[in-house]
Amino acid sequence: MTQPSVLPARFRLAGVCCFAGVAIMVLGDARAATRTEDKKLTPNPFHARLLEIARSYEPFGRVDDQSRWAPYYCRMPSPAAARFSASGDKNTHGLKLYSLFARDQRAYQALSKTGQPAGQVLVKQSWVPEPVKDAVQVLRPVVRQVRVSAGDAKRPARLVRDTFLPYARKDGRWYKAARQADLFIMYKLDPATAGTDNGWVYGTVTADGKQVTSAGKVASCMKCHQKATSDRLFGLPK
Repeated sequence: MTQPSVLPARFRLAGVCCFAGVAIMVLGDARAATRTEDKKLTPNPFHARLLEIARSYEPFGRVDDQSRWAPYYCRMPSPAAARFSASGDKNTHGLKLYSLFARDQRAYQALSKTGQPAGQVLVKQSWVPEPVKDAVQVLRPVVRQVRVSAGDAKRPARLVRDTFLPYARKDGRWYKAARQADLFIMYKLDPATAGTDNGWVYGTVTADGKQVTSAGKVASCMKCHQKATSDRLFGLPK
């Protein structure tokens, strides 16, 4: 009967080392995968606040939706209207219509050289534009009632009228805000807060307000807003 061959000791040692190396590699990959999963599951410290803002920003009011003197002939002031984003970045809010909400509207409109106060919140409600086929149709605003909490359990919430004209004109053509897209949010903390852009936190949330898709020092937001001359803000177009 043929005897099984016996490998020299040096080959047996090499085989053990090879097997051990493979085991270490597999174990290392498993630990790396675990670390990756842990990273995915670790909540960003800004997520909760962004979701809270997404649920509660509408009572702030649209920045240009406010009482004004009638322009002339006692004509009613125009309702808040959709605007085309000036951004050319189609991966963010470029090429979209938007309507802006601000927690402190006076501070936003003033764009003071001292900057925005801590606690300021800005929400850009974006919309996918659709060309208006019938150019002679009447462009009617959408009127809604928004429930505003009084912030006191003893006082009932009140209803506020929200008037929005979902149309904008560009290059001689009218477009309609057809489908709501992401919410683009900025809110300000103390400028010394870690992980912020001089106090500003950027974030994007899905249109339904249920999922944060980016948060913190978002590069695509910062590369544009850091060019602004007034505390990362551009203000409404003239």
